[in-house]
Amino acid sequence: MRPDVETRFSWICPNEFERTRFIDLHRRLLRANSAILGMLVVLIAVALPFVTGLFALLPAAAGMVLFGAVQLYATRFARPELWVFSALLGAEGMIVFAVAISGGALTPAMALLCWPVMGMVGRFPHRVARLGTLHALVLAAGTILVADPGILTTNPLSLTLLLAALVSVHAVGTVLRDSDVENRSAAILDPLTGMLNRAALATRTPEIELQSGLTGEPVAVVVADLDHFKEINDTHGHPVGDAVLQEVGYRLRKELRAYDLAYRIGGEEFVILLLGGTESATTATAHQLREAVAAEPIAGLAITISLGIAASRPGSSFDWEDVFARADAALYRAKADGRNRVAADHGARELALVPA
Repeated sequence: MRPDVETRFSWICPNEFERTRFIDLHRRLLRANSAILGMLVVLIAVALPFVTGLFALLPAAAGMVLFGAVQLYATRFARPELWVFSALLGAEGMIVFAVAISGGALTPAMALLCWPVMGMVGRFPHRVARLGTLHALVLAAGTILVADPGILTTNPLSLTLLLAALVSVHAVGTVLRDSDVENRSAAILDPLTGMLNRAALATRTPEIELQSGLTGEPVAVVVADLDHFKEINDTHGHPVGDAVLQEVGYRLRKELRAYDLAYRIGGEEFVILLLGGTESATTATAHQLREAVAAEPIAGLAITISLGIAASRPGSSFDWEDVFARADAALYRAKADGRNRVAADHGARELALVPA
């Protein structure tokens, strides 16, 4: 196994499933959040003639501009979830700060905290959502108690009902998130191998194209296909074929770094995306994958795999369809030249042949 290097995932999205879910949900929420921001702008504009402390609107306006910008551009960064999480924490802070300097800590505007709290719960795992909700609770309670230290004896419901509303949003949102995760995992995870599937790949590649265009970092594609797999199913039955696929999926993932992306896209075919993968590094990886599959029999059978590789050039944008097509063509050459080998797309010359 290759030594792991610094992962491009984060403590918020520690694996590819969470990252794929976050990106998909973030895009779905763009329209709703844009509508909410627009509504707030209209409401504030209508209320301007009646507002005495216009200074309080400055942090609110700054918060809306910042949050809107992060919403639009977060996916251009390697760890978009960190940007969105920070923006949501900032939105909570701006709401409370604007309320505090307006001199009315008990204003109904505090209810706007439910918006970023719901954004936390919907997007992020439980530990992250709890942190965001706790942040909102502390800000709200602290601001109200500082403004009126005796409120717990004179009008406790003014504080406790707000806190209860935030906790309720968190609790209901958590249940909805669990349901979404369960259904989404069924939609984007291959149930046999536990690897991500073609639908997850289709969601992820546009983001990688965008990031590559901004950074100029190369991206390599490895297309792998088990040799003579149809004969395994025909001769030994589908249960044995399933066992082979499960073990091959496990061996492939075991050889990859934390941020390498592995997918089963159908039948006995796998796709691996290597972020930052140069041709030479991808060559070494592909050989390690081939050797890992062939190292020991699976279900009593000698199993081999053929692989085709291609990569985008450093400094140029990654084009998924182009690089995949070139890697797939290289795979066909590896098959035609005898299987159990690696072929690369750099003209018609095969990169390496492994004697059968």
